[in-house]
Amino acid sequence: MFRSLQLCGFLLSALPVLALGQTTEYSKRLTGTVDVSAAGQVQTYTLQSAGVPAIDQGLGNLVESWSFKPQTGIAPKPVRAEFQITLLRASTEDRNYIVKRVEFFPENARITVRGASTAEEMAYCKQADAAPRRDVICPVELPANAELATLAVSAEAYIAIRKTENGPQAALESLSLYGSQNTKLLNKTANLAKKEFSPAALAWGQKNAAAFLQDRDYFVTRVEFVQSNNRSAWRRQEKAEVPAIDWFTETVRARTVYVSQGGLELQ
Repeated sequence: MFRSLQLCGFLLSALPVLALGQTTEYSKRLTGTVDVSAAGQVQTYTLQSAGVPAIDQGLGNLVESWSFKPQTGIAPKPVRAEFQITLLRASTEDRNYIVKRVEFFPENARITVRGASTAEEMAYCKQADAAPRRDVICPVELPANAELATLAVSAEAYIAIRKTENGPQAALESLSLYGSQNTKLLNKTANLAKKEFSPAALAWGQKNAAAFLQDRDYFVTRVEFVQSNNRSAWRRQEKAEVPAIDWFTETVRARTVYVSQGGLELQ
């Protein structure tokens, strides 16, 4: 099951942060594994190197400090999980960074949400007015824009979701654009990309909001529109300006940076 992980304040405060207003950012996604005892303590772990010793040390300290509890309804037992950490920093020389998101994938976890695969599920995904489902995640689709399709520009979006009396509500938390070359995107390209990718990301988040949210109050998910790969060690991306979300406070953000897919909750 997708779980929102509770993050102790000292974990966040121990990490350097990027300056507000930063437009050009560099991202990197690291993978690792962690062995957790029945008591919820990290026993051993592996972590892909970020290529920067200071960052590696900080991330190692972070992983060692994690403490878990079993998902509701599951008896405590040793667990092995794969995880993925998304990092951001202002430049490839900067040792400061933020942890944008962490996802856990425990072995043999009970997954209640899956990607749409059957004809009936795909038909549901095409119906804009269909009642929300909590068991299916619909696939992402590139915007139907002929001009955008000719451009070597891709996008990564983060969508914040919250529970309301009228059902789940999704809002665009951030949108980053990147291309196949490490050069700044032209204004015309960026403007068109933002115009097309922003509503597409938000529509995808709203469609899947009930499935991501489940019984939680808040959730943050990520979606990527890939038209052009960038295989740089640290991917350069241009952060598009998006309206601030008044309900997505720092307190809420701290509770949703860490996300898992089954089996464990971070204490």
